[in-house]
Amino acid sequence: MINFENVSKYALNNVSIHIPKGEIVGLIGASGAGKTTMIKLACGLLAPDSGRVYTLDMDPVINRKLYKNNVSTFITGVPLLCRDDTVLQGFELIRSVYGIGKTEFDKRYEELSERLDFGRYENQSVKNLSLGQRMRAELGAALIYESKLLLLDEPNVGLDENGKVALYELLTECCKNGMTVLMTSHDMSGVSKMCGRIALLDSGKLVFYGSGENLRSRYAPIDVMTIKFGGNIPDLEDLPLKKYSVMGDTLTLSYNSNHITSAEILKLILGQTSVSEVSIRKPSLESIISLLKKGE
Repeated sequence: MINFENVSKYALNNVSIHIPKGEIVGLIGASGAGKTTMIKLACGLLAPDSGRVYTLDMDPVINRKLYKNNVSTFITGVPLLCRDDTVLQGFELIRSVYGIGKTEFDKRYEELSERLDFGRYENQSVKNLSLGQRMRAELGAALIYESKLLLLDEPNVGLDENGKVALYELLTECCKNGMTVLMTSHDMSGVSKMCGRIALLDSGKLVFYGSGENLRSRYAPIDVMTIKFGGNIPDLEDLPLKKYSVMGDTLTLSYNSNHITSAEILKLILGQTSVSEVSIRKPSLESIISLLKKGE
């Protein structure tokens, strides 16, 4: 679906990546790492200084007109709706440009306006909307036609929690229907929940590409388990733990999940005492990025 072969442009340095059909890929990294540049390269707004980019098996710069109905792009700061138009007028213009049938358009517009909650101000000028309202409408415009590929640059900026949930639900449904999604985001919680794969950029280099679980396993494998127990304090000396502490009936322990599993720990503890409650906390994506910034 998207192929980068040794691509360099601005901050990007010799990046190679393949994004297959039907995946939601979260593109993360610090500001200036090259995330927006990758989105612009994938949709043909930029050409690489070196290397090759293929989108839908075509050069996106040369063939932008050929795949305009198959690729939908949302870039923060690049409006899809004219500021002087009402929201509804903006959507009608998009319908005309992309040749969307009236019946298909009306059905999709009704669904999106309800789920993203922009129908209530559809007759207001875009320029008079708040940031959150404008973002909801702009995201609806990006989703109004069901393309093969959706490119999103920071789509949750300005959205409240309800807006983020609605967006993530829509993107998950689109993916199930075969759409491929590449999105940049600073919302690590949303990326972790929604994206099947994560691409991590650090100073323009692709330092990781895979599942969130594999990212944690490579860079921050230390999990924290909290257990409420009854009876005797269990003997943990034979376990390869980083550290542990006991306060009353609560045992807290840290361990490297690459060396021992939570199931193995629980099996040993249950053989010595009763357990009423267990919780496991894994490192967040924010903490992993923080570690990478520090060079740890």
